[in-house]
Amino acid sequence: MDAVAGAVLGAIRDGRQITIYGDFDADGVCATAIMVGAIRGLGGRCDWFIPDRIADGYGLNPDAIRALAGRGSELVVTVDCGVTAVDEVALAQELGMEIVITDHHQPDAELPACPVLHPELSGYPFPQLCGTAVAAKLASRLRRDGGGAAEEDEADLDLVALATVADVMPLTGENRRLVREGVKVARRARRPGMAALLAECRVTPGQLSAEDFGFRLAPRINAAGRMYRADAGVELFLSDSAERAAEIARELSGANAERRRVEREVLQEAEKALAEQGDPGPAIVVAGEGWHPGVVGIVASRLVKAHGRPSVVIALEGEAGRGSARGVPGLDLHAAIGDAAGHLLGFGGHAAAAGVQIEAARVDGFRSALERAVVDRIGSEPVEPSLRFDAVAGGEDLGLALAEELERLGPFGNANPSVSLLIPAAEITDLREMGEGKHCRFSVVSGKHRAAGVCFGRNGFGLEEGDRVDVVAELGLNHWNGSVEPRLLVREVVAVPEGEELPGCDPEEWWRRFERSLDADGQEDEEVTAPAGGDPGEGGADTGSTPLSAAAGRIAIEWSGLPGARIGELISSGERVAILTADAVRRWRALGGAAGLGRFNPEGTVAGLWDGSPAEALPAALDSTVLLLDHAALAGLPPSALDGFPHLILLDPPATPAELAGTLAGTGRIHVVGGGDELEFAVRVAEHRADPTPELRELYVAIRDGGAIDDGPALAGEDLLAVLGGPSERPRSPERAALLVGVLRENGLLRTDGVGAARTLRVVSSVKVDLAGSPAFTTHIERHKELVTFLRQSNSTANSRTI
Repeated sequence: MDAVAGAVLGAIRDGRQITIYGDFDADGVCATAIMVGAIRGLGGRCDWFIPDRIADGYGLNPDAIRALAGRGSELVVTVDCGVTAVDEVALAQELGMEIVITDHHQPDAELPACPVLHPELSGYPFPQLCGTAVAAKLASRLRRDGGGAAEEDEADLDLVALATVADVMPLTGENRRLVREGVKVARRARRPGMAALLAECRVTPGQLSAEDFGFRLAPRINAAGRMYRADAGVELFLSDSAERAAEIARELSGANAERRRVEREVLQEAEKALAEQGDPGPAIVVAGEGWHPGVVGIVASRLVKAHGRPSVVIALEGEAGRGSARGVPGLDLHAAIGDAAGHLLGFGGHAAAAGVQIEAARVDGFRSALERAVVDRIGSEPVEPSLRFDAVAGGEDLGLALAEELERLGPFGNANPSVSLLIPAAEITDLREMGEGKHCRFSVVSGKHRAAGVCFGRNGFGLEEGDRVDVVAELGLNHWNGSVEPRLLVREVVAVPEGEELPGCDPEEWWRRFERSLDADGQEDEEVTAPAGGDPGEGGADTGSTPLSAAAGRIAIEWSGLPGARIGELISSGERVAILTADAVRRWRALGGAAGLGRFNPEGTVAGLWDGSPAEALPAALDSTVLLLDHAALAGLPPSALDGFPHLILLDPPATPAELAGTLAGTGRIHVVGGGDELEFAVRVAEHRADPTPELRELYVAIRDGGAIDDGPALAGEDLLAVLGGPSERPRSPERAALLVGVLRENGLLRTDGVGAARTLRVVSSVKVDLAGSPAFTTHIERHKELVTFLRQSNSTANSRTI
């Protein structure tokens, strides 16, 4: 800093001509404006030079150096470039010019033979500054030593913040403070150029955010450098005239509109060229005559997003061309291109992006070589986009309070992305177009709550209204007509996975369990249907202080009417979670099965258990990250089976004192997440279990309609198993099927005969039968009378939110 500042101040004192040599992107433009403004403010003679992207290329180049010497430049100060320009610096010195470098890019082993101001080389405690931030620190030093106004340091922060965000620098450490304070300065809009640019972007100054820098302001600055020359941006920020600033801002908007138009045209032609090649290979390489070099990098990024493959887009001009490459996660693009460099005139870049120069005749060879290099590193399959989210939220969370809280975590950008919320199993309704069909707005319905949503750059999601979808969105504040409301900025909408069927046991195990239960007179497991009045430790009805008080410190009442969001939140923590339900088969299907529950923790394993699950499934289920099971399945497990799960989610309440005791037997924290809907579901399941009359009728009719009646051929084998096992949407466990067969047999409605009689059944024609005459039926009814009463009491308990 001493050497660079001394050189600049010396040139100011001597009245020498100073030229700021910048770059054509937003960082270079802002840095140039700050340096020119600071030097002129101290009375120095100062102009600037920004290279043409197409004619000059990036950074210092010999022709530009000679041109500056020819027009009388005596000191050249680079901003946002020059740290690798060893030969160009030597040329400037040979031509009699003094030169100093300020930059932030990666240096080479050999540095230019001149003073270099660089945060990494100088041992500065925060080396991730952008070029504009480095220039602003130099400007501050010049004012301090040259007698300038210190308040101008703060005035520069609007451009420092804009450049930091535009150059995708990490918003941590000092950058976080610089952007936060720079947003405050920009909101005051005292710089005529900033005020004009905000007005052209239709951003209310007082509501400016860091995201506006990246998505609204910076593209207009960059567009000038892509399509024409970037000098207009420098003039904009140096202008003292509001009228002239407004004129330049309009020109920048026009350049940006043209950039978008040209980008669309090149993208269409690139997609057409790709289609003519056939299926995309491991890497995409497309080239076209007349494609604008200023947009090929953006087009390459679009191809990566659309196809999940590294992409190179080359603008040909005659026998040669220049291209830009963009990579995919997990690929060192620079290294892969290096393997194919024998087909190139030159290349440079880093692991995620690169530039290439190539002869037109060698494009096909380069494509083949790059494909081989990519396959060697990451294989031939496309990289699937990942669905990133930071937290799971339900409809009741999406209010003004949370939106204001999240805003305090800003400014958002690289290394501090805005908070991404997953709203699971929501619906999108009231879909409407905005911006001539380019954008859309809608309502996101989650449970009984509704939130306003908007999506930019996409019109609809190809879904029908009423479809269940996972919505990934950012919750922010929307200022409209003087009011402030929460609004979801939707990034992605994904259909909820459909749940597969929970597997049952294989036929031999099913028959063994069926026959064992049938031999025991069709009684279900005593632990499942224990009568009231016994010892609490053995499933009795005494649910007094002992089991509840022992678990009181572990119980969290979290009724919200949105249990899916809470389940997702707990699963996404990465800790092991067991979910207790009234009917695991139906809950598994409704929650999307392994894919649906696993989407909250892709690294974990998911399993489900019901009372018809095979015995061999038990070890893996108890070792899973997420286990969904019902109370009936839990009753058949050892008391310590769930001790390895730190979280036990009680989705549906237990239907008996025995089931309650089983729930409390574990050691994990119990999250009671269900509301009234879940209690009513448990009541319906309990009523189904308590009164088997509809199932008895269904089974009798199914056997009869299968032709197995009176003295006709019996139903046997796979046909009988299909009938006894019940419909796929409501399968029966072997024990439940044995109960039904036992009741029908006791009432003379079903007959078994011969060896292996349990596996051959036929019904007997009969008049109406009173099932109360069946001991198995009456015992079953008596043993389950408590179910509905117990659940209704739970319902009233839930309404009072106490246990």
